[in-house]
Amino acid sequence: MTPRLGTGSVIAVWGVSAADGEQLVDALARRFMQRGIKAIALVGMAPTDAPERPPAPADALARAHAWRMRIDQARHDALVVAAGSPIALLAQRGVPVESWPPSLVAAERGHAFTLLLPPQDTAGHDEQVLDGRLRAGFAAAGLPCAVIHGRDAAQHMSRAWSALQAALDAREEAPAPPRHLRAPAWNCERCSDPDCEHRLFTDLIAARQTPAAG
Repeated sequence: MTPRLGTGSVIAVWGVSAADGEQLVDALARRFMQRGIKAIALVGMAPTDAPERPPAPADALARAHAWRMRIDQARHDALVVAAGSPIALLAQRGVPVESWPPSLVAAERGHAFTLLLPPQDTAGHDEQVLDGRLRAGFAAAGLPCAVIHGRDAAQHMSRAWSALQAALDAREEAPAPPRHLRAPAWNCERCSDPDCEHRLFTDLIAARQTPAAG
């Protein structure tokens, strides 16, 4: 994985539990650093509001833009592992999809990976509602994602690392797009064959298209 991810790459970790997300972000950043890749863990931007709290779209949009700037500044110097993302914030805050700025959605699609930590089986109604909003955000933005299940931080880390590795391997093994060969270009001026079929054919067509003199 070392040569395939580096400065400029972004990995976003979505999840209803801010604590679980930040633990995974820190663990991933440390793992990259151990492999000689400069990595920055960005935490502290995930919303913690209860879903029944009335959303404030204007505040959410301003915070999402600020978060985007923070990620973009950090990625100039290192690989960025972020707890959440601008689009995750908008989804959790209940901002309508049609109000999502296209620039934020496009930037999100440029992330190397997005990982989702689902709530535990014992999660309450509020967490299930937030998880539903996050999954709807994935679908609305057309983001590829990997769902990382696990009972604790160690399992999250192990399975997240395996998911990243598997996805990178799949990208490398994907066949190259087919090349469209151009038709050969004729160069009659350099042709030395007096019986050249191409020359005879084009001369015949030209003769048919020339009006007869009368």
